[in-house]
Amino acid sequence: MKKAIIALVSLVVIIVAAAVALPFIVPIDRVKQELVTAANDATGRELAIDGDFSLSIFPTLGVKASEVSFSNASGAVAAKMATIDSLVLELDLLPLLSGRIQVDEFVLTKPVINLEIDENGKANWIFDANQKKENTATETAKSDTESDSMDLGISDLNLGDVRIVDGSVSYIDQKSDTKIELADVNLNILLAGLDESFEAKGSAVWNQEKTDIDVKVGALRAILENRDTTTNFNMTSKNISLKYDGAVTTLDPLVLGGDTILDIPSVRQLAAWVGQPIKAEGDGFGPLNISGKVGVNSSKYSFTSATIVFDKINGVGDFSVDLSGKVPDITGKLALETLDLNPYLAAEDQETTAASQQSQSTSPTSEKWDSTPIDLDGLNNLNAKFDLSVQEILIKKIKIGSSALATTLKNGILDVGLTELNLYDGSGRGNIRVDATNPTLKISNSFTIENVQLQPLLTDAADFKKLSGKGLVQIDTTTVGKSQAEMVNALNGEGQILFEDGSISGINLAAMARNVATAFTDSGEAQKTDFAELSGTFDIKNGILTNNDLTMFNPFIRLSGEGTVELPPKTLNYRIEPKLVATTEGQGGTEKSGLAIPINVSGSWDNLKFAPDLKGVLKNVTNPDGVKDLLDGAKGSGDGLKDALKGAKSGDKEAVKGLLDAAGSLFGKKK
Repeated sequence: MKKAIIALVSLVVIIVAAAVALPFIVPIDRVKQELVTAANDATGRELAIDGDFSLSIFPTLGVKASEVSFSNASGAVAAKMATIDSLVLELDLLPLLSGRIQVDEFVLTKPVINLEIDENGKANWIFDANQKKENTATETAKSDTESDSMDLGISDLNLGDVRIVDGSVSYIDQKSDTKIELADVNLNILLAGLDESFEAKGSAVWNQEKTDIDVKVGALRAILENRDTTTNFNMTSKNISLKYDGAVTTLDPLVLGGDTILDIPSVRQLAAWVGQPIKAEGDGFGPLNISGKVGVNSSKYSFTSATIVFDKINGVGDFSVDLSGKVPDITGKLALETLDLNPYLAAEDQETTAASQQSQSTSPTSEKWDSTPIDLDGLNNLNAKFDLSVQEILIKKIKIGSSALATTLKNGILDVGLTELNLYDGSGRGNIRVDATNPTLKISNSFTIENVQLQPLLTDAADFKKLSGKGLVQIDTTTVGKSQAEMVNALNGEGQILFEDGSISGINLAAMARNVATAFTDSGEAQKTDFAELSGTFDIKNGILTNNDLTMFNPFIRLSGEGTVELPPKTLNYRIEPKLVATTEGQGGTEKSGLAIPINVSGSWDNLKFAPDLKGVLKNVTNPDGVKDLLDGAKGSGDGLKDALKGAKSGDKEAVKGLLDAAGSLFGKKK
């Protein structure tokens, strides 16, 4: 910015000096040509004046021109860097004799300015001729720093009526394929002197919305001399407001600091305005307010003592970015009170409708998982360290207590540590490592949650109220791959579940022992089966999850299960075997006597099928020793169960069906 100001003032001095001298010795057309030549020599570009041109000497030194154009850099999209319908410049003549420039009027009407960056990253406002001069001046500069304004040969600068009227500005970055266009650009510049405050006020229209800008600098001379001065910036529009109140210490290198406030009435409306509409349902993405202290020190940027209010989310934090290394280095911490995610989630009925519409409009595909290669550039193009703490998290009806997350990304390796998780009287911990140092992504995961109360968790998560107790869940997995599909196929690991001291509501196995026929017809809180333990372990090899030891212990039932969950095709093949017993002895141990009622669960995840294994039932009940032990154990426990078992042994289909219906009710289905 400093160099741009110096270049602008230099160009004004050259034009003014030529305009003062030439009219006395050459015709007006020759003056025009000399002005064009001087500007061309100074910038290396072609200045053209195709319309009227006139000069005035006294009482003011003035230049008026129309149809002015300035050529663009080679390779630019637009042929002209700037065109101006008319230009008026009037200077007081007498102050020039003492080295002071007093501009009475400088008005550009309908200027069209095209700023561009080419495919090699070079900006068109960098002039080759000026660059050569700057390099030469740098090599011969003295070690002591002198006033840049004095180097220009002026002692003061006063601006009167300085305006841009009905202009337009376009910015094109060919390297990043970015294009920005501003219309109806109007700007007023106020400057009483180099030691006085400098103010620029203006407005522009972008995407059919007007934005007002007001910039104030304590003293322009301080900016030119690379000294400290106050700075204020205000930008206001319908969709966003940004305020900065601070100081600029130096421009080279850029060092500044101050208070800033960002206010957005609606993030959703802002996103639509910039061309990136938010498609999420709900009433979220509303007002956003961020305030804090901004700091810039050369290539280091900071935002500290930050206060963030987004919808109903409140938090404080500190952030910094260091651009001096090979890749950006980001650090930060954020502490939130309540993180309510519900405003950003679609309602369940909307989700169901959307999924249904999607399934109807999308042609069938055999691809179960996404095979698109995962882009790893983001993990290799920056380093980061970020800590997040939240007092409460709300996801639909789920309530998560105080939690903390620590994230570190360095040299392509991302580590995410869940250092604290409080969930329904339980606690959790875990970590994830993502290694993107090679083209094939590596991910490892370890997670444990224990002592969580199942009934409130399942009630809030899935409106399932039939299971209570405290639970333990552990899982450790690793995988590699270039896509989601590859990683699912390469998934390996192990885990376990353990639910203790719980109950299953809606079924009373004690009543079942007394009378199978009415065991499931009663209702109320009395219909409940307690269990001491419901547990199991599993292994995952190449995307296939295998469990062979699902177990539940209860005085009147032993439940076991085994089978596989095939992740790549999203299918399941599982066998559940409840065993009804007629004795309260052996809870938590092995109970040999009883009636096994196997149930097979199979099919794709979205269309599971439940079917009783009738052959398995008859095999068990026709075992003479097993039935004898069961009937002996049933003495004193009710004639209903004894009669049902006798009927099953004799081949009574109704008796067998009653037992199967009872078992099926346990799992929410009847066959």
